[in-house]
Amino acid sequence: MVQNNASKYAESSEMNKYGARFKYSKFLNIIDQSNESITSNITTIYIRRDIRAVLNAFAEYQIGFGNEFHIKSMGGYNIKSSAFRVAGIMDDVYISDIPNTNRISGSLFLFTVPSIASQSPTIIKRNVGSINYKEGIITINPINIQSGMQKDGQTVIEISACPLSNDVIGLQDLYLQLDINNSSFNTVVDEIASGLDPSGSNYITSSSYANGNLVRSGGRNADTQTTVAGASTPSTSPSTSTSASTSGASSY
Repeated sequence: MVQNNASKYAESSEMNKYGARFKYSKFLNIIDQSNESITSNITTIYIRRDIRAVLNAFAEYQIGFGNEFHIKSMGGYNIKSSAFRVAGIMDDVYISDIPNTNRISGSLFLFTVPSIASQSPTIIKRNVGSINYKEGIITINPINIQSGMQKDGQTVIEISACPLSNDVIGLQDLYLQLDINNSSFNTVVDEIASGLDPSGSNYITSSSYANGNLVRSGGRNADTQTTVAGASTPSTSPSTSTSASTSGASSY
């Protein structure tokens, strides 16, 4: 039920257009009203764009998200990418960031991880580009990409970030879509409301700021469903991670 209602909002006239705005409070209300057993929800928003790679040639890339980025950690790894390979490095690499002290700009680096869920990255190459958190712009210096994720016959690199504001806008020439296919929906029992733990002494909270993996899943030789509206349409796709607390049985 929750996912169905979220899909209806994703397909509504409020989305899927230039100048659209994802209304966070409205989305939370849609989740809460999906079933009477839902007592609350915690929803985290991410925004994603895809870089279309030029293979086996040096190329510079710049991609704008039209929304300011939130800096979760001054230690870096605020943006995430899918896996790709570059000339001179035999392993799959990912790209991420480290902020400058001004919290406005930062630098990009390439790194590897032994597995998707690993929290033990190895930085392979620093200063491969720059990031402007205020403007939501990522610039990658000339790089020779050899392979990456396949979408509709195109080689792409998915890049995502957490927006500063949960109200995401499709600024200027950006076409805004809500990516339900890459959103996750989970339920947890509200033990206080259900009466299982009325004092709340054993209540386990769900984080509003969980960062999860350091990288996006998928990469070379991975096929995923595209959410871009057209072959030449720049698109920003918010996705969500929702934990809904329920007081009893629910029909999802």
